[in-house]
Amino acid sequence: MEFHGNCNKCKAPVFLNKTTDLYGNSVLTLNCWNGHYKWIHIEDIEEIEAIQAKISPEKTPVTYIGFFDLS
Repeated sequence: MEFHGNCNKCKAPVFLNKTTDLYGNSVLTLNCWNGHYKWIHIEDIEEIEAIQAKISPEKTPVTYIGFFDLS
């Protein structure tokens, strides 16, 4: 973490953080310790968006939902 001044909203210290998210992407954030973010950059996020674009939802919607008695 590197100190980069004070937050405009709460005057808390602002830090540059580099972490790895759950999917293995490098995440760079510039934020104060109270959660006010100036910016967030997620590396390799374009690849995830390309994969999600290839997945298409079911074309036919559910037309009937019913219940039955087991007793």
